[in-house]
Amino acid sequence: MVEHEILLSVTDDADTQRWLDRALEDNWRLEDVSRADLGRVLRLLEATGAQIALVEVVEADINQSLAVITALTNARPWVTVIAVCRSTDQELLLQCMRAGARDCIIMGGDTAEMRDRLRRHQLIRPSSWGEGLKSKIRNLVLVAGADPLVDTAFFTQNLALAMGRHEPDKSFLAIDIESHRESVFYLDARSDFDLNHLLSSPDTLDRALIDTALEEYRPGVRLLRGGLGKGDVLGDRGADLFIALNRLMGMFDKVLLNIGSRHHHAWVRTLGVHADHVLLMLHPQVEQVHQVREQVMNWRPYLSGNSNLQLVLDGHETQLPPSVEEVAEATGASVAGALPMDWKHRLEAINLGQPIQDVAPKSAYNRKMDQLVMTLGGVQSGGAGRRFWPWKRA
Repeated sequence: MVEHEILLSVTDDADTQRWLDRALEDNWRLEDVSRADLGRVLRLLEATGAQIALVEVVEADINQSLAVITALTNARPWVTVIAVCRSTDQELLLQCMRAGARDCIIMGGDTAEMRDRLRRHQLIRPSSWGEGLKSKIRNLVLVAGADPLVDTAFFTQNLALAMGRHEPDKSFLAIDIESHRESVFYLDARSDFDLNHLLSSPDTLDRALIDTALEEYRPGVRLLRGGLGKGDVLGDRGADLFIALNRLMGMFDKVLLNIGSRHHHAWVRTLGVHADHVLLMLHPQVEQVHQVREQVMNWRPYLSGNSNLQLVLDGHETQLPPSVEEVAEATGASVAGALPMDWKHRLEAINLGQPIQDVAPKSAYNRKMDQLVMTLGGVQSGGAGRRFWPWKRA
């Protein structure tokens, strides 16, 4: 079985969705979308690359249920459509099979048997239909904060600009998800266009729209306001968000999302499997280190085997404990970089609305940022040491 392979759940019933979540037992990633909008279902199939779609069959609205199954099998013949029914009525099951479903699952049935059947269906690949599996785009960077005191917005803006400076032949998009201001991040760059505009009409999202709506802040680097909350990663809104992000990932070499600290778990749960890097920022404080260890353990199940979950220390002092090695050992995650507080230059850059590379190109913060960018673009170091940290909990 492919690790964390994505299954599409086409359902409008919360109880059905909860049962499927429990039945799968974290063996698969489940992306859910409403039956009501077939266009959204097809776009999400393309965006996720899912090869199996679980379609809820509602007897009270059997015609629409069968229409969804038929439309999916006709439009995407390489996708295995499985009906999810509430009863074992033979006539109903026969109708589902005639519509194009290759199997039927009964809610409340044997979940172990259900998982075995799904694994058998996974053995039938698109090559049977003359189609090859498309490689998934994996160029998403999620930046999260362990605590609201950690300034992920300042870090993300400077990370994106440093990446653009180091790789001028590539394109980058930095999105400040929690931004509710007219300005983007802390920079003196204003735009009336934000991620909400993309979600309101995802069909219009193309390169021409991006080039028109978003000017390059620096060569190869564009910035986008978010203004989204936790509810925007759930249900149909979350499906539209993923479709929009998937299209953006296809337009840029790297997409960076500042997801902050308020709803970061919801974002990681939804988008983590599609991320190349998940950077969790923290101050080197004992309380935050203990907190991060729990977050790392909780987030790993939502990441693919190819995703890199790493830490970034903000406000690190080399002369004070804990050291980088001690933080890595205590949290169970490697440290990608350690940035000094450098408050004088940081505050100056924020107040001027300029990147720190413009305000203080030779500052300690800027030098460490350059090192971090090279680390992320090259071989990842383990960073875990064996030194004893007397504060570490057993």
